[in-house]
Order: sequence, then structure tokens, then C-alpha cells
Amino acid sequence: MTLWRPIAVAGLLMLPLACGSDGNSAGDDGGTIVPPDTSQTGPVEPTETTPSPEPTDPETTQTAQKKPSFKVASAPIGGNAGPTDDGYQCAEVNWLGRNPIPDGTTIKIGSPQLSPSGVFEFAQSGCGDKSPQCTASIVWEAGNFKPCYVGVKQLKGGDPVELQIPAEAECATEADCTSLEGENPGSQITFNPTQPNTETTETTETTETTESTESPPSG
Repeated sequence: MTLWRPIAVAGLLMLPLACGSDGNSAGDDGGTIVPPDTSQTGPVEPTETTPSPEPTDPETTQTAQKKPSFKVASAPIGGNAGPTDDGYQCAEVNWLGRNPIPDGTTIKIGSPQLSPSGVFEFAQSGCGDKSPQCTASIVWEAGNFKPCYVGVKQLKGGDPVELQIPAEAECATEADCTSLEGENPGSQITFNPTQPNTETTETTETTETTESTESPPSG
């Protein structure tokens, strides 16, 4: 009786050690807690976006239609041009195209030009207080036409100089643009120099002198 009791007690003492050595025990407080693996994630669900509102303005849903256009290097113009002060001249510029200008047609003029150049230069003071000056800001429309003015100063003698003004227009119809130049295309305005063309005069005098020198004496 005294011999098995110590053995039994020893067996009981060894039992907890055997149970504690099992790492899979649910009651083991000394186990290492492994954090969740965040290096791999599942597929990302697409984020819903709010659709853009549909345009309600009809002008933004339709392409603006381009109007028929007309462009010419020398507009059909005419008017009085004559000397004002010594060496200065002024021209009143009127529209000689289709008259009246069709409804829905807008004519914009460009900067005046002189052809040929070198005989006159632009000098608006030649027109005194007459206005408006013919510049690229002038717009002619049906029922709203006013003549404009161009002043020049003579630099030397020469041949008559034509005043040319480019123009472009937008019309309500293609037919209006086609007929816009009317029966008088191009410019009808010229500046006439008050001095003779000295180059032509000198050439003529030289030719006459040469001919008289080379002619054999009559006899």
C-alpha cells in the first residue's frame, strides 16, 4: 500500500506537463497571436460615379450652321475724290454693290490700300472733320449704311492711283452673297495727282532731244 501511492502521485504530477506540451491546446495562454495577413487583398469593388447631367440647352446639342460668306480683295465702291488743301485729297466711299444691301447681310471692310503705291500716302487730315474714317471697324448692313472717308497726301507726280478696300460679308442665303457685288465690281475711286509725272516728262524730253541731235541736217 505504501509503495503505489508515491507512484500514483508522481503520475498525477506528470499529467499537467504532458497536457501543457501540446501546442494545439485551446487553453494555452502562452501561444503567439498571428496578426491577419494584409499583404494580399481581394478584388476591389468598382466605385460608382454619378453620371454627368444631360445638357438641356438646345444650342449646346446642335452644331451652329455656318452662314454663306463673301470675300473680295477690292470691294465695289465709288464716290467723290478731289483736292481739299494744298497736296491733300479726300474721298467719300460709298457702296456700289447690290443696293439696298439684302436683309441679314453684314459687310465688314478691311484696311484701305493704294495702287500703285508711292504717289500718295494716307493722311486723314485731308478730309478735315468728315467722319467716320474708313477703317477695319466699319460695318455696313441693310438700313444702316453710312459712307466713310479716306484722306491722302500727295508725295510726287505720277499716274492716277486707285483706292482699294477689301471686304468680307456674311449673308442670309447663298444667292445674296453671289449677287452682292452687283453690276459695278471693284473700285471706282481714283486719286489724280495735281503734278505731272516728272519721270514721264523727263523721258519724253530726253527722247525728243536725242532724236533732234541724231537727225541729219536737211539740205
